[in-house]
Amino acid sequence: MLTLASKLKRDDGLKGSRTAATASDSTRRVSVRDKLLVKEVAELEANLPCTCKVHFPDPNKLHCFQLTVTPASQSEMPDQDLAPQHHRDRGNMSEFTERTFN
Repeated sequence: MLTLASKLKRDDGLKGSRTAATASDSTRRVSVRDKLLVKEVAELEANLPCTCKVHFPDPNKLHCFQLTVTPASQSEMPDQDLAPQHHRDRGNMSEFTERTFN
């Protein structure tokens, strides 16, 4: 991040008084953060498997997103009756037991 900030300073070529530099630092911090977020979002979308999709309802709020995961085929979907189920044993409410169906 420090490298990106120094690169932005060189690219902008800001010269001027100390107050102008201080004012531009606050905008620079925002732009550095925004550039990093855009880079992270692009990396996230590139690394997701084809069965996952990310949707950003509001592009200005990157912390709010929807992740949709779909199975590649019907055979990968677990059958509800065959999946292990966890439930509380009625005799002892402090322990969980696992129940599987054959």
